Amino acid sequence: MPAPSLLPCIWLALAPEPTEAAALPPFEPAPALAPAPAPVPVPAASPPPAPVPPASPTPDRFYPPVREQLFLAPGTVGDGPLKFNPGKGLEVKSKDERYALSISLRTGFLYSAHRTPALPFEHNFEIRRVRLVMSGNVFSKHVKYFVQLALAPREVRVEDGSVRAAPVLDAYFKFDRLRDLNLWVGQYRVMYTRERNIADINPLLIDRSLANNEFNVDRDIGLDVRSEDVGGLGKLRYYAGVFMGDGRDQTRFSNSGLMYVGRVDFLPFGLFDDYEASDQTRLRRPRVSLGAAYAYNDRAKNNRGVLGTPPADGGSTNYHNFTADLMFKVAGLSIDAAYLWRDGRRNPGGAVDDMGAPIPVEAARNGHGWMAQAAFLIPRTGLEPAFRTSGTRGRGQTSMPDRNELGGGLNYYFAGHNLKLQVDYFRTWDPGKAASVSDLVRLQIQLAL
Repeated sequence: MPAPSLLPCIWLALAPEPTEAAALPPFEPAPALAPAPAPVPVPAASPPPAPVPPASPTPDRFYPPVREQLFLAPGTVGDGPLKFNPGKGLEVKSKDERYALSISLRTGFLYSAHRTPALPFEHNFEIRRVRLVMSGNVFSKHVKYFVQLALAPREVRVEDGSVRAAPVLDAYFKFDRLRDLNLWVGQYRVMYTRERNIADINPLLIDRSLANNEFNVDRDIGLDVRSEDVGGLGKLRYYAGVFMGDGRDQTRFSNSGLMYVGRVDFLPFGLFDDYEASDQTRLRRPRVSLGAAYAYNDRAKNNRGVLGTPPADGGSTNYHNFTADLMFKVAGLSIDAAYLWRDGRRNPGGAVDDMGAPIPVEAARNGHGWMAQAAFLIPRTGLEPAFRTSGTRGRGQTSMPDRNELGGGLNYYFAGHNLKLQVDYFRTWDPGKAASVSDLVRLQIQLAL
């Protein structure tokens, strides 16, 4: 009969593989045991290995501190796929590397003392930064994401007990399969000034320059295409993007004006970490990066474009922005300089005061500025003295005041930018106005896990 004949086939398909013991025929006797091997003589105890000397400084670096490599080396977490990487936090990856997640925390405490003529002495101790960063890739090594949340009171602009800013600083995707055509989409720092695009945890001094605060375009939401190494030559970068032009935290409909940005970096002696202010790698050979950028903000709502406040009369401003900068590094020495320029044309808004009279049209903040700073990492130490001068000047009919800044500081790197102590002093003043002099002393410690 056909049905019973199928049973052996089904049994063979479903039955588990026989073990070695089950494979022996039941009527055969067990195999004889092999004779025990002769005892192997035990060699005499060898002396313990000599201790391994600490790693010598990396040959291509100019005298780093002896223990710096130990502090910055990644560490494993148990026997699993987790790894702790200083500055990037806890990292986990799938075996095929299609999925990855890093979670890190950055924080710091800042003490400031401020003095202005005819005003009482003031000081403050605050949590300067609390940043939670999540980054990695999904579905492919070439689909990356980055999210940064800012939680300190200053960062969410706590005023009178109310939070005035969203905690989301950065949230973007980047697609980098094509070396010469990466795509970034989301909210992030616009690639305009070099100084602003040095990470918040890495500035040379406690804060960025006076000129950068006036002229940079900060964060915005939009997209750009870029290449960090055009043609694989190690000498050229480019960035070209379109953004909303209204800055972060924008949720309402706006006018149709956009911001258009382009930037080029030329590195004649090869690629290096030119978006980090200090020469932490202590390069033995000199490196130079020359950059230039242009941004056009069409119908900007604020008096500094993306940043600032709306003009008193309402309306908008069409702003042209230009900057050129230089970064030089060798053997712990770093020099950074920049020139910044802005020119705008107002589109009056026609606002009126409480009496119904037209509010005078506020002039655009037209002018230019400069910044120069230098620092030197003392060989075999984490000590770095630094100096900076900066200024702004109004041009033509403008609402931008003239302002100067001069000062310097001292940094001590326990583990690079991941754990450092900084102290600095700055004097700011308006040319020709003695009453405008202001002195500021600051002490900060910050940590990046």
